[in-house]
Amino acid sequence: MTILKYQVFGGNSVGVYLAVNNSYGLYPPTLIAPTIEKIKRTFSEPFFPISINNSSLIGVYTASNKNGIIVPHIIREEELQNLKRYTNNLNSDYQIGVLKSKDNAFGNLILCNDKGAIISSFLKEYKNLIEDILKVETIVYEYVDMNLPGSISVANNKGCLVHPLTTDDEIEIITEILKVNETDVSTVNRGIPYLSSGAVVNDRSGIFGHQCTGPEMMRLTNVLML
Repeated sequence: MTILKYQVFGGNSVGVYLAVNNSYGLYPPTLIAPTIEKIKRTFSEPFFPISINNSSLIGVYTASNKNGIIVPHIIREEELQNLKRYTNNLNSDYQIGVLKSKDNAFGNLILCNDKGAIISSFLKEYKNLIEDILKVETIVYEYVDMNLPGSISVANNKGCLVHPLTTDDEIEIITEILKVNETDVSTVNRGIPYLSSGAVVNDRSGIFGHQCTGPEMMRLTNVLML
């Protein structure tokens, strides 16, 4: 297991640009070589370069687990073919779902791991499709009166961290759906409640924003069991 505090493109929002699950990771092709090497040394899974409609916001536009990935319909054909090539080399049964939703920041709208998924009400008409792609139980559920479950949380198969205003009852539901050992509240990068912006994690490793404090890192790594 490896833990790294780092910056991407000179900022602490590492989760905006990177995405990882227990099978592979994705990074923008415009990253400089030393940053790419640092990322690849942190995770044992293979990492691949990709853009989404020529954007570097990979963590914002995608949601994935070991079974499948959800991408927006604005993805260009060449980008989609590259993604298919990467995933086919790892698992020929891997699902790539292109959703035609007008709300397409799926990293912000979907919280998922290999056991369950929580999606925003913005995606309720796509619930069954998302369930088929990710191959996990999927529910429409919003907490802290916000419709961005993927933005205000970060999870792997062991634990989940959520917005600091999340109630005990909400935490119980999140824990049950994701089937994790523990869910707790936290922030990243000195008090920011949008956890996925400052963390990129799977079951074995994680990269966190350079401004994450000692107490934040302790809570994040303890709950995620990294």
